[in-house]
Amino acid sequence: MGFEKGKRTGKNWEDILFIDSLIKNSDKKTNGSIMNITGKEEKDFELRFSSLLDANKVKLNGNLISQQNKDTTVKQIYCFGKKHRPDMTINDDGIAIEIKYINDNFDGVKMALGQSFMYRLRYKFVINVIVISEKNKDVYEKALNGEEKDLEDILKYLADDMNVFTYIVPAFSLKNNQKRVFEVNGLAKLAEKAE
Repeated sequence: MGFEKGKRTGKNWEDILFIDSLIKNSDKKTNGSIMNITGKEEKDFELRFSSLLDANKVKLNGNLISQQNKDTTVKQIYCFGKKHRPDMTINDDGIAIEIKYINDNFDGVKMALGQSFMYRLRYKFVINVIVISEKNKDVYEKALNGEEKDLEDILKYLADDMNVFTYIVPAFSLKNNQKRVFEVNGLAKLAEKAE
């Protein structure tokens, strides 16, 4: 069995574009990040993002399925002798969403990217939200300044060829006019073409 076929048209694609806009534009008035909360654990950020999607569920075409909601079950993928489950999904085969909080080391980035391939076996699209702690804000700033070219190339490939869209967001207050999200997905340009 190969990867799910993710066509860049239709209801799932509309949901991808909506979530992209939501990630980029949340807290725009305060120049803050969608994850600028006092969370200390990954679960805090998962709950924050799940709540954001739940508050906007009338704008989604698909159904939000979350590990936070005890009435639903997120579909798992069995691979390498282990069950892998995204943090939340839109429908059973539409969009897998993974949240990773990067605090002590950057192993979570490797995990998120690896999990993305597994999730693509059952889901048409994957969204990774990588949340950077304040003690790692130099890495976020380097990415914004173009000093993470290899990372950009990897994320661009995943977006263009694998339907895996990755957002790096800070869990700290931003400087004036600093970008709230680092991404190289190119979805804003695709949304403009569609209009």
